[in-house]
Amino acid sequence: MEAIVAVAPVNTMLIAALLGLMKLALGISVTKYRFQHKIMWGDASDDRMARRIRAHANFTEWVPGTLILLGLIEMMGISPIIVAILGIMLIIARTLHALGLMGNAESFNRATGIVINWATLGLASLIGIVEFFYPGTF
Repeated sequence: MEAIVAVAPVNTMLIAALLGLMKLALGISVTKYRFQHKIMWGDASDDRMARRIRAHANFTEWVPGTLILLGLIEMMGISPIIVAILGIMLIIARTLHALGLMGNAESFNRATGIVINWATLGLASLIGIVEFFYPGTF
């Protein structure tokens, strides 16, 4: 196996920062709705509150692992273009998913966001596996 020189994951840093702002916006949306509707715990069986909570929680469930994977493959020396494309896919996926879930749970945006999120995670995983066994492939 070849020696691998790790590089700082600067592209992933920008992607993470942009997604951090999205996470902040989702959190503010939950808090703002709580105060407007005096829902201080749980969702009070309020569908709109539940959607906001789930949009925020789903983001928290899916984004960190994908970002870690992007950072690791970037540190392996993957083409910055590939990392950027995967990052853009993740940002688009999370935006569509949040908009879809906070609107109509059965929306095209939500479904499209889910599929793009899965594709991003799957592609990044495959790239990481291939790069582990065949360094320099990407």
